[in-house]
Amino acid sequence: MENSSKLKTRKQKNLLFFLFFIQICLVAGYIYYHNNYWSDEVLRVYYVDSERINSHMSPYGPGFEKELVGYFSETYGLKPLWIKVDSLLEGLDKLQAGKGNLLLTGPLAPDNSWSNVVRGPGYMKNRIVLAHNQWRYPLRSMSDLCSSDAVVPGRFVFSQKINELERRMKCTIQVTNVMDAGQDFFNLLSNREHRFGLIDELNLSLWNGFYPEVHKTYSFDTEYEYAWLWSSRYKDMDKKFQEFWDNIADDPYFISLKDKYFGFFPLKSDSYQMRHFFRAIDRYLPLYKETIAQAAQEFNLDPILLVALIYQESHFDAEAESRTGVRGLVQLTLDTADFLGVSNRLDPDQSIMGGAKYLDFIMERVDETGAVGWDRWFFTLAAYNQGLGHLYDAMELAERKGVDSLSWAELKEIYPLLSYRKYFETLPRGYTRGFEAVNFVENIRYYYYLLYGMSSLLRPEAEHLGGLFVLAPGNWPD
Repeated sequence: MENSSKLKTRKQKNLLFFLFFIQICLVAGYIYYHNNYWSDEVLRVYYVDSERINSHMSPYGPGFEKELVGYFSETYGLKPLWIKVDSLLEGLDKLQAGKGNLLLTGPLAPDNSWSNVVRGPGYMKNRIVLAHNQWRYPLRSMSDLCSSDAVVPGRFVFSQKINELERRMKCTIQVTNVMDAGQDFFNLLSNREHRFGLIDELNLSLWNGFYPEVHKTYSFDTEYEYAWLWSSRYKDMDKKFQEFWDNIADDPYFISLKDKYFGFFPLKSDSYQMRHFFRAIDRYLPLYKETIAQAAQEFNLDPILLVALIYQESHFDAEAESRTGVRGLVQLTLDTADFLGVSNRLDPDQSIMGGAKYLDFIMERVDETGAVGWDRWFFTLAAYNQGLGHLYDAMELAERKGVDSLSWAELKEIYPLLSYRKYFETLPRGYTRGFEAVNFVENIRYYYYLLYGMSSLLRPEAEHLGGLFVLAPGNWPD
C-alpha cells in the first residue's frame, strides 16, 4: 500500500513537471514568435526571388531591393525578416491574410489592385520585350509567334502578355515555361531549339552580357513598373511606407543605389564585343594573372577590378598604342610612366605594376575629397582616364549646380559638360573629353560585373579567375 502511494505521488509529480515544462515551452515559443514574426520592430518581407532582389552576380552588393529594404528598415528602426515565396499570388495571399508586411515581386501592370494590399508608387519603369536566338530568324511579323516556340518565365505579367497576344492573333502560342527570368530562361533561349523568348528589359540587361546570342527583336509599347506591395492591415507600418515613398524620389541614397546596380549597363548589347571579352579572358589572363595578383596585393586593390581596367585600356594587347600616344596594357603616357618609375611601357609586368601604383596614388588624393565606397573608386577611375585636375573641376561644377559632388550618379551627369566652352572656360583646368571619362568608368563597371558573374554562373573562363577573387581586400570597396 505504501509503495502504491509513493508511486502515485511520483506520477503526480512527473505530471506536474511535464505540465510545467509544456507551459515554459509555450511561453518561450510565444516570446520567440512574437519577437521574430509579430513584433512591431520586425518587418516581414515576402519576396519572389530574382537577381534584382537577391543578387548572386553583382560585385556591388547583396541586391538592389535588399539594400533598399535595409535602408527603409534602418530609417524606422526595424529588423527585416526575409521570407521567400514562389509566386506573386502566394505573396498576395500572405499579405491579404495579414501574415506579412511587404511583398517584393517583378514588374506590375498599372491597373492591378487587391484588397488589404497597397501598391506603392512605381519607382523603376520596365517594358516587356521579345528576344530571339541570333542563329534563327528574328521576328518578321507578330504572326511568327503562332508557328514558333517561345520561352516564357512563369510570372503573371508574362502569362498575361501571352494571353493578350493569343487573343489578338487568334492562335495558340507554343510556350515553354521556366521558373524565372534568369539563368533558366537564357539557357533555354541560347540553344537553337527555341526561336523566341518573352522577357523584360531589365532582366535582359542583367543577363544579356553572358548570353550574347540572345538579341532583342521587338519591344512592346506597354510600360510596366516595379513597386512595393504592402499590407494595409498594420496602420502604423502603412504610415511608415507612405512616408518613405513620399520622400524617396529625390533622396541621394536612392539615386545612387539605382545607379550602383543598374546605371552601367549599355543601352545596346554588342554581341561581338562580349564574345571578344570572354575570349580575351580565356586566352590572355593566364599570361598575366600572377603579376595582377602581386600588384593587387601590393597596392590593396581588388585584382578583378585591375583585370577589368586592363581589358578596357588595351584588350590585353601588351603593345597597344592609342591615337594620343599612350601605350601598353594599362595605357600609360610617357610622363606618367616616368613618374611611376616604369622604364618600358610595353613590358607587361612593368605596365601592370605601374597601373596599380597609379590607381593607388590617385585613390589617396580622392580620399581627401570625402568620397567613400564605390563612389570613391568610380572617381578614381575617372581621374585615371582624364586626370585628377578635371575630377576636381567636375566636382566644383557639381557644387555650383547644387548637386551632390560626392556621388558618381550625379557627377557622371556633370563630366560631359567639361567638353563645352560655356563651362570649361570657367574652370581652372579647362577643356577635357568629359564623355570619355564617363564611358571609361561605365565600361569598367560593366566588365567588372561580368567578371564576377562569370564565377557565379560557372562559365569556363572563370577558371582563370580562380584565386583572384579571394585576394580582394577585406574592407573593399572602402
